[in-house]
Amino acid sequence: MDTNRRQGAHRITPATVVGSLVGASAWAAAGKGLRLLPASVGRLAVGIRQSRGAYAAQGGCGIALGLFGWAVALLAAQGLFNGLLYPLVDAHDYQHSWGGPTLVGAWVVHAAVAVPVAVAALGVLRGMVAVDRANEQTLSGRRRRWWPLPLSALVAVGLALFFTAWLHQV
Repeated sequence: MDTNRRQGAHRITPATVVGSLVGASAWAAAGKGLRLLPASVGRLAVGIRQSRGAYAAQGGCGIALGLFGWAVALLAAQGLFNGLLYPLVDAHDYQHSWGGPTLVGAWVVHAAVAVPVAVAALGVLRGMVAVDRANEQTLSGRRRRWWPLPLSALVAVGLALFFTAWLHQV
């Protein structure tokens, strides 16, 4: 038995890094991120009904983070759908497409862009759940942190600006 190794120490390998990015824990965090919006609406309603300001503030921050999560998930899903099913989605001449002038080149380039964007979206959803957890700890008084509330407000403002810009370009 090797006595120099600590119990429970893990080696970091490419497989563990990829597993943490797209493995079961990433999908579980993404699911929590997408369930954050309805749970936060409930928290906000309870906080308002019971006049509990911290609970209402946590609900408001969660709503902002939940809307942001849904926007990220929908944009990533649309990009992944378009990237992986490019020949079915965009049937025109490939001369002026990314990766053109052939269908195979355009398909490969669109998929090569879409897959990392989807993996990054999983990471964003995971981070969003961590921010919500930090909000909960801060507002319940278990741990004092200064950054969760301003970050949630910044996310809400950024999402509003993005949505406004998106509506004006449509």
